[in-house]
Amino acid sequence: MQPLALCFFNLTQILIFILLLGCTKHSQEHVATTAATESSDERTGPGVIHIQFVDKPEFNSMLKTKTNSNRGRLEYIALYDSFDRIDFRFNEIAKNKVATYSTQSDWVMVRRYLSFFEFQDFLVHKGDSLVMSFDPGKPVVVKHSTVTYAPQDLNVEALFNTKHPGTCLTAGMADNTRMAAFKHFFDDPKENERQLARKGYEKGLYLEELENKVGSELLASTKNIQSYSQQILDSLRNHEQVSEATYNFYQQKYSNLLLKLEIMSGSLDSAQAASELNSRFRKQRFQDEYFNQCLDNFEKKYITSRAKWTVANQFHLRDPRESFTKATNSSLLCPAVKDQMLFTSLNKIDLYFPDEIDTYLKRFVGLVKDSTLVRQAQAKYQKDELLSRKPSNLHLLTYNREQITIEELLASKKGKVVFLDFWASWCAPCIEEMPHSKSLLHDYEKKGLEVVFLSMDDTYMKWSKASERLEVNLAMNSFKVLKPETSKFLQEHKLKSIPRYMVIGKDGKVINADAPRPGDPRVRQVLDRALAE
Repeated sequence: MQPLALCFFNLTQILIFILLLGCTKHSQEHVATTAATESSDERTGPGVIHIQFVDKPEFNSMLKTKTNSNRGRLEYIALYDSFDRIDFRFNEIAKNKVATYSTQSDWVMVRRYLSFFEFQDFLVHKGDSLVMSFDPGKPVVVKHSTVTYAPQDLNVEALFNTKHPGTCLTAGMADNTRMAAFKHFFDDPKENERQLARKGYEKGLYLEELENKVGSELLASTKNIQSYSQQILDSLRNHEQVSEATYNFYQQKYSNLLLKLEIMSGSLDSAQAASELNSRFRKQRFQDEYFNQCLDNFEKKYITSRAKWTVANQFHLRDPRESFTKATNSSLLCPAVKDQMLFTSLNKIDLYFPDEIDTYLKRFVGLVKDSTLVRQAQAKYQKDELLSRKPSNLHLLTYNREQITIEELLASKKGKVVFLDFWASWCAPCIEEMPHSKSLLHDYEKKGLEVVFLSMDDTYMKWSKASERLEVNLAMNSFKVLKPETSKFLQEHKLKSIPRYMVIGKDGKVINADAPRPGDPRVRQVLDRALAE
């Protein structure tokens, strides 16, 4: 299960969900998880997608129950790029009504949620600028484009839903069958009580069975959706109302949603499902989220289901390490498809057994022939090694991958006051405070203050991508902390959680090891005093 689904709910609901599931881990906001390619030409080089909103979303996430009382709406944007879900831009969109995203891929899927399960997907080219409302009745407007969009390219799913009401809801539930299964506990209090009474792995096993049941129940209606969506797409293409890229994207989406449910329900045996996946992989125009869901459910149905139950962080789940090993020995999938499945399987090991990800990453690199997948896996999971032989209380990594020490950094800033901002891409409170840190940098720069951003991310890629998006990728004032667990500097100042802020005096010594947050007005008093000394 994608752990970010749990961030839809308030604290009370999260606790209930953890009790119900017994095999899921809640994670903090995750930012920028795709790897950059080395090429910088126009076709594969980075491009920025910019989205301007004419209204604000509402971030309230209660499910709609059998009583038909909808106690809130969930509206936000999720960006997809190649193999990975990127991030959820809650606070940024609510406050600024804009979202920007740098991508290496030619195309990105932008998602607009209309309610908890209902959403519309848009295929957007890199470098483009859009104007969007959270009102599904209002069209998406292309403000700037690097390609030519056909008249209905950004209106396809609105047409589906107009001609066949309920399309978005059914597709949304098929997209997230795990949350559709959770809805049973909201709809039936007795069912909720029975799940709470189950012990250990029984919670996970029941939810596993319930999710497959939901998939089976959705199968017939999804077949209908796939059929009439194809008819509408053919008509639009015949009348030159959609581009070929858009046609291919939606054709793949609904076809893959159907295949996912066929796998879940057992309508296809393992050989039939594998044959279909192999065939589609060779023909597909986009390596999209929906095909990856098919792979994930193939692994769950025919590989993970044979793995033993284990406990990780107090959660009961089928052992993803055993599943990875079984997947490597499977002969059903062609090498390219199996490589992709193993790539997604690494994420589960990293999520529940992070201390063992290095072992499985090495196995992955030794097994996989696809150099692009290998680079992506290394960028995502390979920890940055400490190469410097210089003794130091804290080692730092620069953008050009050079290593310096905290002593060298502070010596270069001597005579100035330094505000240290410890943060990470997965830390939502850190990111909320980031604009205030940048304001300090702007307001105090001429007075002799330097703001230095120190990331606690475990890989270079996570740090660099988040720094780029947050615009704190400053050449000499942005670094990644290396081996924080062995740092005497962090131990001395009892840095056990982030966000955390420190003030360094003009003599290079710490004068405030736990300074107020940059958004707290008191921080300016602290800085004013330090600058006056």
